[in-house]
Amino acid sequence: MIYLDHNATSPLLPEVRDAMEPWLGVPANPSSVHAAGRAAARAVEAAAAEVAALVGGRAQGVVFTSGATEANHAWFHAMRAEGRARTVAVGAFEHPCVLAAARRCEAVIDVPMGPDGRARLEGVPATDGTSLMAVNHETGVVQPLAALRERSGWRHVDATAGAGRLALDLGWAEAVVLSAHKLGGPMGVGALVVQGADPFPPLLEGGSQQRGRRAGTVPTPLVVGFGAAAHLARVELDARRATWATQRERLVRAVRGAGGEVVGEGAVPSVVDAVFAGLPAETLVQALDLRGICASAGAACASGSIETSPVLLAMGHAHADGGLRVSLGPCTTDAEVDAFCEAIGPVVEALRSVLG
Repeated sequence: MIYLDHNATSPLLPEVRDAMEPWLGVPANPSSVHAAGRAAARAVEAAAAEVAALVGGRAQGVVFTSGATEANHAWFHAMRAEGRARTVAVGAFEHPCVLAAARRCEAVIDVPMGPDGRARLEGVPATDGTSLMAVNHETGVVQPLAALRERSGWRHVDATAGAGRLALDLGWAEAVVLSAHKLGGPMGVGALVVQGADPFPPLLEGGSQQRGRRAGTVPTPLVVGFGAAAHLARVELDARRATWATQRERLVRAVRGAGGEVVGEGAVPSVVDAVFAGLPAETLVQALDLRGICASAGAACASGSIETSPVLLAMGHAHADGGLRVSLGPCTTDAEVDAFCEAIGPVVEALRSVLG
């Protein structure tokens, strides 16, 4: 199997598995006051420090969740509960879980996107808060976080598709969201990184865990794995980006050689989003899958949807049903990239002969 869908999920890294192994099957509830509980609490605290360091936050601000979806909903829930979400600015190009969370607010003002795939915050009215992803989950285009920093009100950054792909220093943002399995960490754990350690109205109630900000027993093995993945993503970032840059050049050449168009400007080196006019992305994904190559059509959460891509629509793209996303990870090999480059031309040619 040739796996080129790391934006959907990245395989568990061996180093992460090794870090988690000592905690599997161990009665390690970090809320317990006995020796086993204290050891687990220390491991959770160390992981929180690594997760925070990945985005320039503080360990005391890390709230572990079941994933990015819960973390995004937790933030918007808290803002509404505190009366700080009467109006929010959110673009239609954000991840679907952010858009769903924003519907908790009284009024949502749309943030437009330019044809280059970057948000346009200039001219957006003042609001209680603004949400902007660090990197677009479909195109890989880096978003104008400097413009977000200048906005009044709270600033929320969904960094799920950006963490581990570019350096992030988001200590100025009131809320940053991450997911472990996008980094080669375990599925089932994410984080909401907030500025302070004070409690806020929790989405999940029923316990005083995590400073009263999220009820429920913290899963020590998953959190330890998250911390290990975050550490590797930070210390290996430059080396990974250098490898991805050379691999991406080959992917782009292959896409264009097959008659495709690379979408967006200023993407992270680990993502290529391509449009082949007249060929639906789902059809391309299925044809590649028959050759043992895993890619995707936009966000994995939208797989199987017959709707056009909200991201490409926001960009004003003429072929919003054709975004084939190829995404690289820390374990992507040159052989895997070569396999895609050799396959994409014949696949496109065969589909065009059938579809006309």
